[in-house]
Amino acid sequence: MRWLRGVVLLVVVLALLGGGLYLGDRYAEQRAEREATVELQQQLGTAQPPAVDIQGSPFLTQLAARSIGSVHVVADGMNTTSDALLPIAHADLVLTDVTTTDWFASMTVSHAEGTVRIDYSALQGLAEAPLTYLGNGRVRIDTTATVVGRRVVAQIIGSPQLDVEDQTITLADPDITVAGVNLPGFTANALLRALLKPLPITGIPLDLRMTSIDPQESGIHAVVVGDSIPITR
Repeated sequence: MRWLRGVVLLVVVLALLGGGLYLGDRYAEQRAEREATVELQQQLGTAQPPAVDIQGSPFLTQLAARSIGSVHVVADGMNTTSDALLPIAHADLVLTDVTTTDWFASMTVSHAEGTVRIDYSALQGLAEAPLTYLGNGRVRIDTTATVVGRRVVAQIIGSPQLDVEDQTITLADPDITVAGVNLPGFTANALLRALLKPLPITGIPLDLRMTSIDPQESGIHAVVVGDSIPITR
């Protein structure tokens, strides 16, 4: 039975070794997530720490290669620490091929993509006019402007549309009512350029750019992407 005791002992040793390696891997991963959270909170400008999940296992082999395959980041209230930047209500991002040489005190992200939500109150601030979501992807802006020397009070209804190159939002298929009169299409389009300038969407954290937008009741949902992103303190 001596051989049986040897087998049992070997199994116990391997189990302890495997458990120790697992616990060590989890400890290192959690430590890295904490370090990344501190850095990303500063970069995203959030009052509360974002949720950071380093994906893939084992973690230590990724760290040894100095390249993390995928990091999932969820954050609320981005840019709230700066009055100069557009507030971003929510973001759900995946950072891929994240390299670091100093335990996430600094990072380089090869590619980032995900979605962000911009509240209509933030767009209202850009438009400097009351803005209301009406449903079916259309919004209403009540604005006042001077056109040909005359003060014009107008109600503009349209679908938010993204200019990807300029990173601006304007209204497509506008219906404009002035003094209770609904203007015909060609007049509405001409007057829109005078009444409402394209809204610049700048300052999305990590230098992300919008590629598409989807107006919903909860706000403007946008797909964002970015490449070769340095993250340093």
